[in-house]
Amino acid sequence: MVPAPGAPEPVPEPLGPRGPAGLEAPGGLQVSSSSSFSRCLTASSGAGWSGMAASAWLEAGLARVLFYPTLLYTVFRGRVRGPAHRDWYHRIDHTVLLGALPLRSMTRRLVLDENVRGVITMNEEYETRFLCNNSKEWKKVGVEQLRLSTVDMTGVPTLANLQRGVEFALKYQSLGQCVYVHCKAGRSRSATMVAAYLIQVHKWSPEEAVQAITKIRSHIYIRPSQLEILKEFHKEISSGAVKKTAD
Repeated sequence: MVPAPGAPEPVPEPLGPRGPAGLEAPGGLQVSSSSSFSRCLTASSGAGWSGMAASAWLEAGLARVLFYPTLLYTVFRGRVRGPAHRDWYHRIDHTVLLGALPLRSMTRRLVLDENVRGVITMNEEYETRFLCNNSKEWKKVGVEQLRLSTVDMTGVPTLANLQRGVEFALKYQSLGQCVYVHCKAGRSRSATMVAAYLIQVHKWSPEEAVQAITKIRSHIYIRPSQLEILKEFHKEISSGAVKKTAD
């Protein structure tokens, strides 16, 4: 629905879990064979955690390296005409808009034309630092920002963050106002969040929610790991663990 705004400029922080250290027997004491076995298991577990931590760091690092090249590609697809064109954002329903980074140049359009009063940011802080409004700048124009940081390209929103994001969107739905949900390109992290919102509002299955979004924004891409977290969210909704809200 909206062509890409002007091209951004580059720039270049990591995160990752830390695993438990292996246990050691108190100095000099003989350890029984069962205790040794236990220590081996603990050491293996520690190694596994270290591997996971290293993998998380690598993924986060790769996301940083590729952030600006892939963002420029998003801008290009937003500007080119013809079959390769991709709209910057789409309206999913009366409340939610799903899109790419809300660049500062888009602020007036989103607030005045689209009635956006809430923004759900699925990006890490470095992704929006130079290109988008920060929470104070959003607040000055009457918009509340909720940041639910998720690593680009490989990240999966947590169940808790899906719940927080859906509650946030429903708050603005009740006020008759709109929420702009975004990541970098509006394809994966933010699409997962919007799918969770549709699951709760319409009691749809994850597959139905993803299909509904695809009909409007055909280039979304929900990864298998993201579909799995949506299935968990759906299970919570179905079991009543998450408060249900009327359509």
